[in-house]
Amino acid sequence: MAIPINIEDLLNKRKVESNRIEFKTGWNPISIYHSICAFANDIDNLGGGYILVGVKEKNGVAERPIQGIPMEQLDSMQKQMVGFNHLIEPYYQPRISVEEVDGNYLLAIWVPSGMERPYTVPEDITARHKKPKYYV
Repeated sequence: MAIPINIEDLLNKRKVESNRIEFKTGWNPISIYHSICAFANDIDNLGGGYILVGVKEKNGVAERPIQGIPMEQLDSMQKQMVGFNHLIEPYYQPRISVEEVDGNYLLAIWVPSGMERPYTVPEDITARHKKPKYYV
């Protein structure tokens, strides 16, 4: 599913406030799901946020050309997200889109404000024993 904003606008932090955009260099599901939970909870009612995976940043600005994610990892990342989404309580599913930028691929995660707030997600979604926690 395509995200509702141009990827270049997100990378350059145009049209969306910078506190609603996060850049992640690589696939770190623990950190990414903390951010998903916080954006879904949207305590300031700003409309959620965006997470761009595969983008290195320096002082809050995306470094160009983007680092990207190897194409062969994109499918497994998306499959993992399906399982991790079931760990969010109540259930929540962010929207994802694979985008090609600067000849590389990135995973754009759009996290609109959740309708059933507040949400929790385990502190460590990869741990055997999961302890739910609120993130804002």
